[in-house]
Amino acid sequence: MDLRVHGALKLMPGRHQELSRLISACRRCSRLGRYQEQQKLIFPEYHCAPVPQWGVRRSRLLIVGLAPGLHGAGRTGKGFVGDASGAFLFQTLHRFGYATSANPEVSALRKTAITNIVKCLPPSNQPSTQEKNNCSPFLQQELELFAPGPRARFRVLLCLGSEAFYSVQRSMGLQTVRFAHGQQVSLAKNYSLFSSYHPSRLNVNTGRLTQEMFDAVFAEIRTALN
Repeated sequence: MDLRVHGALKLMPGRHQELSRLISACRRCSRLGRYQEQQKLIFPEYHCAPVPQWGVRRSRLLIVGLAPGLHGAGRTGKGFVGDASGAFLFQTLHRFGYATSANPEVSALRKTAITNIVKCLPPSNQPSTQEKNNCSPFLQQELELFAPGPRARFRVLLCLGSEAFYSVQRSMGLQTVRFAHGQQVSLAKNYSLFSSYHPSRLNVNTGRLTQEMFDAVFAEIRTALN
């Protein structure tokens, strides 16, 4: 894929560091840029800038969410680190051996990387359709870099929430499969796409997503990766 962020920059395959640099430098979405500048004035110690993928470069599990949260990645610069969603996620990651600690603030990932379909903090956690489209080349490149070759060990994409699930399918040119919690979609003999409800505070507090439900998804993922 020819990734053109501002009509001139091109990224060659396998360049994780260059992709992170392009994401960090992106200013395509004026609304998001203004919002991040406003929040930086309120919270000067916060990251309030585009958030690249983080974790293990040659990961076997790639977790995809929607967008940075103000007091999570908006503060720390790491997806799902710093807010309630991240706290819930990392309890499970640690329990299944994909993180060194249940505390995301100090944890390192194992065999795992984390990203979002939108890299910048959106107002009210709601990026627009155009903002998602502006970010889609970044997601496409991340997915291409993650996809296993025919002889590679098994890899898993985990989408947290329907928006991530549908965005990943569009980015990969897949026939659309309807979102459902806990499903597994085979992409290749050594590659699967899993979906889960997002571990948002709303979903957890209302019981739409319980710890048992989330653990069940990760049990299936662990079986696939093993």
